[in-house]
Amino acid sequence: MNAVEQFFALMIAAMFIAAVAKRLDLPYPLALVVGGLALSLIPGLPVVHLDPEIVFFIFLPPILGEAAYFTSWRDFWRFRRPILLLAFGLVTATTLAVAAICAWMIPGMSWVAGLTLGAIISPPDAAAATSVMRGLRLPRRIVQILEGESLVNDASALVLYRFSVAAIVTGTFSASNASLTLAWVTFGGIAIGIAIGWLYVKLFPYIREPEVEILSTLAVSYSSYFLAEKVHASGVLATVAAGMMLGWFAPGLFSSTMRIRAVAVWQSIIFVINALIFILIGLQLPTVMEELQGYPPGMLAWWAAIVSLTVIVVRLLWVFPAAYIPRVLSKCPMEEQAPLNKGLLVIGWTGLRGVVSLAAALSLPLETAGGLPFPYRSLILFLTFIVILVTLLLQGFSLRPLIRLLKLEADRSSEEETLVARIHAIERVIERIGEFEQQGQLPAVAVQRVRGYYEDRLSGLREELSMETGDDDPENPSEFISLAEQRLWWDLARVERTAVITLRREQKIGDEAMREIEREIDLLEARLVPRAH
Repeated sequence: MNAVEQFFALMIAAMFIAAVAKRLDLPYPLALVVGGLALSLIPGLPVVHLDPEIVFFIFLPPILGEAAYFTSWRDFWRFRRPILLLAFGLVTATTLAVAAICAWMIPGMSWVAGLTLGAIISPPDAAAATSVMRGLRLPRRIVQILEGESLVNDASALVLYRFSVAAIVTGTFSASNASLTLAWVTFGGIAIGIAIGWLYVKLFPYIREPEVEILSTLAVSYSSYFLAEKVHASGVLATVAAGMMLGWFAPGLFSSTMRIRAVAVWQSIIFVINALIFILIGLQLPTVMEELQGYPPGMLAWWAAIVSLTVIVVRLLWVFPAAYIPRVLSKCPMEEQAPLNKGLLVIGWTGLRGVVSLAAALSLPLETAGGLPFPYRSLILFLTFIVILVTLLLQGFSLRPLIRLLKLEADRSSEEETLVARIHAIERVIERIGEFEQQGQLPAVAVQRVRGYYEDRLSGLREELSMETGDDDPENPSEFISLAEQRLWWDLARVERTAVITLRREQKIGDEAMREIEREIDLLEARLVPRAH
């Protein structure tokens, strides 16, 4: 079976498993991993090898770009301390803990080899956790912290991975060179991403074809990642920076039609990538096992259990003091309170590892610069694979029951922000309608009809806000009685959009509220075909 046949076979298998998982209300990443494991045990099936280059250069950029695009600048900055403590502090602590355990437990393993394994398995996987938690209505600060962590933890882990591998391959390590390299990898990657995002914003108005517009958003993710990696900076940070730039300017940059179509395209792409990723994880069992030679099965099981337990326990031990100690020591406490103990437990248990860890292990060189075999390469690959399976299956399948057991209070802050923003936008719209009435350039019947719709809607939203019952999608007008009314709707939709974007720019609402209202305006504008603009 050639590569093309393998690809289509994987696609069919992944789609079937994902469909069954959806029907059974199971997180599809976990079902795909189990399905991949089951397929790998069928005798006679060809072994499917995961190429790490495909993961890093084909799969990773769009996943990071999509996550960064939907990240709220305001919330990322508001929760910057817990995010950075998880993405950098916890990754470093996990790497050191794994290295210490391995150096103590595994005969002959050096600290540097242990650091390599620790760097590989330290970053959690965002896609798996997001899929498991979808629909559970977690408090927003928990979701924002986890999503923010997932944006940058791969970067910190891959930097540690790069240094440890280089130390093993060359046999030398320079602290001064490492510091300079770290600065370039970090700030160089961010600068490249910002530059590409800024350039894209400037060039986008010259793109006229809808299909090219959508494809160009993909190009932002790939070009940021490729260029940064080409100059040995962080492709992860470059892609994240470019994605966040694009997400900030998108409301005023993209048309409603382009945004509706792009969202559908991106959702399909990300789903296909995630489906392939997780089924490929399960299919790597033969590859992992065939490289193990001379290790007693009982000893392998013991080592794997201890390493898996280490990464789980270190995260649980980290989140509680990391949430409270900085607040006690800081003279200027953060605006937002730390999540309560129940929320911290959820954050601590959400440590599912994924394909980035596996790809990093598969990317380990076969030999050192001196021609010797890379030390413990097959064992590092095996332990990485087991940690991924343990965290995905143990933590993944238990995460939903844990969240339900803890009975976390629903966080309605986003719904309230959305209501406040809608009320503000409609008030601006009604002011604009008053201007049209004074000008007398539009038919009075059309203006009064539109005014009645918005006044009724404003009254309903104010009532919802006072009752704090949440918000329902507003019913858009079913038909337009004249071309003049259609043009009026078009102008008022732009007024409403501008008002919401202004609130978001002033950080009075987050991206979640802004995009909820933006989606409604997009759907309304998609029904309008103004002919005199």
